[in-house]
Amino acid sequence: MENEISKKKSNRVIYFDILNIIAIIAVIAMHCNSIVHGKPNSTAWTTSLVIECICYFAVPLFCMLSGATLMNYREKYDTKTFFKKRLLKVAIPFIFWAIIMFVWKIHIGWINIQSINIPIKFINAFFANKEEATYYFMFIILGLYLTMPLLSLLAKKEYTKQLWFVVLLYFIFNAFLPNILELFKIQLNTNLTVQLGGYAIFIILGYLLSTQNITKKYRILIYAGAIIGLIYRFATTFYLSKQAGSVVKTTWGYTSWHAILLTAAVFLIIKNLNFEKIITNSKVRNFITKMSGCSFGIYLIHKIVMYYEQKILSIDVYSWQWRTIGIFSTYIICLVIVSIIKKLPLLKKLQHLKG
Repeated sequence: MENEISKKKSNRVIYFDILNIIAIIAVIAMHCNSIVHGKPNSTAWTTSLVIECICYFAVPLFCMLSGATLMNYREKYDTKTFFKKRLLKVAIPFIFWAIIMFVWKIHIGWINIQSINIPIKFINAFFANKEEATYYFMFIILGLYLTMPLLSLLAKKEYTKQLWFVVLLYFIFNAFLPNILELFKIQLNTNLTVQLGGYAIFIILGYLLSTQNITKKYRILIYAGAIIGLIYRFATTFYLSKQAGSVVKTTWGYTSWHAILLTAAVFLIIKNLNFEKIITNSKVRNFITKMSGCSFGIYLIHKIVMYYEQKILSIDVYSWQWRTIGIFSTYIICLVIVSIIKKLPLLKKLQHLKG
């Protein structure tokens, strides 16, 4: 989830940083509107569904950014260095905070110590994300890192057409047909799909969108598709859930066609706003860079911050204030905390070791 910019800090790609910030705010927005997973019996649920649909690009966008910034890592360093950097920047902080979350949830009574009192139980709980359900993303991103040495071999100009062809086939057979047919209770044989792990497609797409000039005609088609996808997911979820009396997630899925189009649209909109020319002040750019650099830390701690916000302020999670203002209060509090943590001597030393 950390913004993996391939250039030196003095020459960072500003729209990558902005996308990173937007993505983590979208994550928080969905978690502040988690009532969408409850009973569809209120206006609050409906408005939460709107926010859920709009912000659904968050997880795919982080994967896409990894593709945009890491798929061509061979141009900068070897695979051994690649894994060393991923270990120091992502794996170790994740394991550290996973342990912190275990201790914290035992302290507040959300995890029974007896359930993880032997090593095998603890290991199983870790792999099942019992310490924090939202940490599921860490295994996705770490899995993508394990796949990156293979994908990186395709980060060459001569393979561009082949990569676009794979993206097109994936969109049709993996993302579109299964999702649409499911509405009609038709299950497409999973063998008739592109045999490529779900989230890997976002690595390829992030690389392509960041390195290719997408013409206005195709951008408009993607934007139109994203809007249709938003309406489709909202409408199908709303009506099917109202009929069932519980949330129906038939058309959900980060690798569904609507999520791919939405994420691609967000990526292209920010890319083509040309922030390189809009934001020329070095202090502003540096501030955005620092905000972006805190995104991974914010992801790791935001559920703790949300817990204490709700507890101290006696927040009703159905209130519109929490589901709107709470998004930004949580982000700002987390941003301040992570900024302070990053200044600690030990972490400064780790930053030096990262090179």
